[in-house]
Amino acid sequence: NLSGQEVFTSASIGIALSHSGYERPDDLLRDADIAMYRAKALGKARYEMFDSEMHARAVSQLQLETDLRRALDREEFRIHYQPIYSLRTGRVTGFEALVRWQHPQRGTVLPEEFVTAAEDTGLIVLIGRAVLREACRQVREWQILYHHESLTVSVNLSAKQFRQPDLVEEIARVLTAWDLAPSSLRLEITESAIIENSTAAIEAL
Repeated sequence: NLSGQEVFTSASIGIALSHSGYERPDDLLRDADIAMYRAKALGKARYEMFDSEMHARAVSQLQLETDLRRALDREEFRIHYQPIYSLRTGRVTGFEALVRWQHPQRGTVLPEEFVTAAEDTGLIVLIGRAVLREACRQVREWQILYHHESLTVSVNLSAKQFRQPDLVEEIARVLTAWDLAPSSLRLEITESAIIENSTAAIEAL
């Protein structure tokens, strides 16, 4: 009871056993921390015991984040375009831009394998900007090549991108750079992007 207000609280606990061959206390705390984040990821208000599999996952996650940073510098992200057809005419009316990671060792990596890590590290903003620029460039090229000015491209915006203060200006710059009509670009936004910060979301929209 805090100043007349009843408060309910819970805890997520990570446990690392000291008889597992640790030589430094920092290592013990690190593994307990890894276990705690695992407990939080599995629903909170619970405990998780650290094990070797958890350590392997943590090392794998760290490697993934390192590779993601390099991937941006090396321009390893590719866009695949899924056509959108009109059921009335049977013609292609636009495309959805789908990002793929062309990893030098693993080959094509699908979004479900790297998007969460990209969001956690904030790299999703840089990836999203690169996808937006390239998708707009490509659809404008197709409009000119096929004399099809009404072709559109749909691009997904992550919640973190949507929270960027310069998002609207960034979109305007890209459209101007490729001389692309605003009606040619369709932005797909998840409900969570709006719910998380509704005031800023309304302003941006």
